[in-house]
Amino acid sequence: MNHEQVIALRKTFDTVRQRHNINVFKDFGKRKKLLREARELCVGNEVILEQAVENLRKNGIKVHLVNGKQEAIYSILSEIGDEKLVVKSKSNVTKELGLTKALGRKGVEVVETDIGDRIMQLLGSAPSHPTGPVSHLSAKEIARGLSVHYNKHINDNPDEIVKIVREDVISSIANSKVGITGANAITLEEGSIVLTHNEGNISEVMKLDKHIVVTSIDKLYPDIESAVNMLKILSYNATGSVIPSFVEIITGVSKTADVEKKFIKGVHGSSGITVILVDNKRSQLARNGFRDILYCVGCGNCLLYCPMYNTIGNDYAEENYLGGKGLAYQSIYNDEVNGKLKLCLTCGKCRENCPLELDIPSMVRKIRSDGISSEVYYFLNAHMIWIYYQTLLRLKTLKKL
Repeated sequence: MNHEQVIALRKTFDTVRQRHNINVFKDFGKRKKLLREARELCVGNEVILEQAVENLRKNGIKVHLVNGKQEAIYSILSEIGDEKLVVKSKSNVTKELGLTKALGRKGVEVVETDIGDRIMQLLGSAPSHPTGPVSHLSAKEIARGLSVHYNKHINDNPDEIVKIVREDVISSIANSKVGITGANAITLEEGSIVLTHNEGNISEVMKLDKHIVVTSIDKLYPDIESAVNMLKILSYNATGSVIPSFVEIITGVSKTADVEKKFIKGVHGSSGITVILVDNKRSQLARNGFRDILYCVGCGNCLLYCPMYNTIGNDYAEENYLGGKGLAYQSIYNDEVNGKLKLCLTCGKCRENCPLELDIPSMVRKIRSDGISSEVYYFLNAHMIWIYYQTLLRLKTLKKL
């Protein structure tokens, strides 16, 4: 990530932090406690997972419970069938699976429908935040990249950028019969799928002939109330808004009972819903003492306050594994310490600003095994941050001159 991108990233993060200061979230402490209780109850609980799958199926939702990446991709391909164009919404689980590239190798084009994800896809950029993937790109840089892609001049007005990308997305949705989304939660009591979004694209994607939901087994919640509580915390930390523009709750395909109170299915929208529930070593992590890391709801608030991430951006990352939490997860998952974890200061800013108070610094210390103390790490990395920051200031001064 170059110095301009780091500056753009900081500017975006500052905007969210300012919203946090302006919009006071009442009962935030109580809500965080409820979220923690829900995560402790459900994550890694095999009995609850079985009951949730059973309730989804009772509601007429097809469920594939899959272990690894290849099994997940095979199941998704079997649901797509002969279709060659698929539209999808933002989903960190599909990024984890490398789904877009995997489907592309099978001749299936995948078009992202979130504005940020579509920009990232068109520009070939790496994400910088789980809910704001192009936070590190200025409007100027985006406009330059899109001008090359569309082979026409696009100015750096954010309104025009969004308009151009939106038209691209709408065209793809109109020509597709299969929509893929993620899910923020699967609820035990109701057997429901809960999704949230601000752009309205999920509402369109889930109306296509076939709706495929790709999510993971750690997204379980006791009921809709606990899922909505999570969404409020997620939205507030990610954007500064207490609730997203849209919350979708799906408990089966559309139906009516207007005639003699008999249920007739498939009135509008999708005629079939399939959930791909991905394990991908999560059960193993839960059993081996790292269940806490699966409590994460992906709000990205830790990145807003991480001094290392605010200094070098997603150079302190690996593909979709962002910051200390992401690299710690990747190291545990792969049974091999990621070299970039040496950059973590273990300062505790991530823990202080996590709604679940996940002790990532302790996990990092546990994973690192080269014998260098945290105090030495802190001194060396703080010095490196100072040097890097001074370099950025000088580059900025030179640019002005």
